[in-house]
Amino acid sequence: MNSHQPHPVVHADGDIRAEILAVEERRRTALLAVDLATLDDLYDDTLIHTHAPGLTHDKAQLLEHVATRQAYLDMTRGPLTIRLIGDVAIMTGRIVNLLDSPDGTERVVRGQVIQVLRRCEDDAWRFVSFQMTPDGEHVWPATEAERAGLADTTIEQKGSPA
Repeated sequence: MNSHQPHPVVHADGDIRAEILAVEERRRTALLAVDLATLDDLYDDTLIHTHAPGLTHDKAQLLEHVATRQAYLDMTRGPLTIRLIGDVAIMTGRIVNLLDSPDGTERVVRGQVIQVLRRCEDDAWRFVSFQMTPDGEHVWPATEAERAGLADTTIEQKGSPA
């Protein structure tokens, strides 16, 4: 018989939520400033980071990517949901990235992000996983619940009421 009691999934309370949002703000600021030392501290050594087009990096590759590309010009987040399972936080929500392109033009990438953080031995929260799914075309009309959830997005949907 297994005596292990699994941790319940709960929404982060105000204090934990503030801690994790502060970590996300540090990440955002460090990406914009190309502050590799701060990013190195914020990213767990086991990090897996999947960008919007599907390119996946480990921690070392991501730091090299940020240093080489220096693509982040601005980043805004929508409302974020933060759930906890023990010392693991799962943060989901919208993101809008203003990015530099190789030809010198700017582009905007919008989408939904799932980020996973863990509380480490030094009590700091560090990112272990990042996955961005860019906005795209929806071929099915949105359900009522989906329309409510998409109210603050720019997703164009076929068959949506005008």
